[in-house]
Amino acid sequence: MLGIKRLLRKSLRKLIKWSEEPQQPPSDIGPCDATEILYTSNPLFVSIMNEQWHQYVWPSVQAAKLAKRLGYDRVSFIEFGVAGGNSLVKLEAIARRLEDYFKLNIDVYGFDAGTGLTHPLDYRDMPNLWSGGYFPMDVEKLQHRLTKAQLILGPVGETVPSFLKKSPAPVAFASFDMDLYSSTMHAFTLFDAEQSLLLPRVHCYFDDILGYSICDFNGELLAITDFNAAHPLRKVAAIRGIRYFVPARFANIMWENYYMLHIFDHSLYACNDGNMGAEMPLTD
Repeated sequence: MLGIKRLLRKSLRKLIKWSEEPQQPPSDIGPCDATEILYTSNPLFVSIMNEQWHQYVWPSVQAAKLAKRLGYDRVSFIEFGVAGGNSLVKLEAIARRLEDYFKLNIDVYGFDAGTGLTHPLDYRDMPNLWSGGYFPMDVEKLQHRLTKAQLILGPVGETVPSFLKKSPAPVAFASFDMDLYSSTMHAFTLFDAEQSLLLPRVHCYFDDILGYSICDFNGELLAITDFNAAHPLRKVAAIRGIRYFVPARFANIMWENYYMLHIFDHSLYACNDGNMGAEMPLTD
C-alpha cells in the first residue's frame, strides 16, 4: 500500500509539473529529446496561444508532437470547410511555428466547395439550421491571404479521393466544419485511406457539435456514429478531460470539440507516444 501511495504522489507531482505555465518553451533542449517532447507540449501550447489564440492550437501541437515522436518528417494538416478562410490562415501560422520547433514539414490543405454549403438532403443535414449557399468563399481574396496552405475546391466527395490518389504526407490533424451530415460523411472518406496516409492516431476538431438543435442523431455527431458503426478497427472518439491537462487559465475555455481517430490495426498504433513518460525514472 505504501508503494502505491508513493507512486501516486510521484504521478501527481509529474502532472502538476506538466500543467505549469512558463511563457516560452525552453530553448536549450533539442526537440528530439523525449523528456522535452513530454514536458514542453504545454509551454509550447501557451506560447502559440499567446500569439494565435485559436481552437486549432492544442490539437495541432499534439499532432506535431506525436508525428515527431513516431519518426515522421512530413505530415498533413487539413481543414474541411474553409468559407472565408480565417481559420485556415490561423492554421498556417500555427503550422509554421510547429515546423520551426519540431523540425517537421507540415503541409496545410483547405477543402471547400468554394460556392458555399451544398443543399441539405434530409433531416440529417439539419435544414432548420442550414441552407444551400451559406458561407460562400471569395477565392481570389483568400488566395492572396494564404502563404502556405493549398485550397482544394469542389465537391468533397470527389476531391478527397483525388487527393488521396496523389499520396500526400500522412494526415496528423483534421478539422471538420462541414455543417451537414452528408458532407461530413463524404469528408470521412479520408479516414478510409491506407494506413500509410494517416498517423495511427489523428487529432480532430469538429465545429458543429454543440448547441442549437444539434444532437447525436443529426449533423456531424451522427456522421461520427455512422462511421464508427461501419469500421470495426477505426473509431472516432471524443478526447475526455483536456481541461485537467492544461495550464489553469485555459481550463475553463478548453473547447469540447476535440476528437481522435484511432486506427487500431495501424502498424504504429502500439508505439509509445511519450505522453506518460514511461521511459523516465520515477525519482523523489
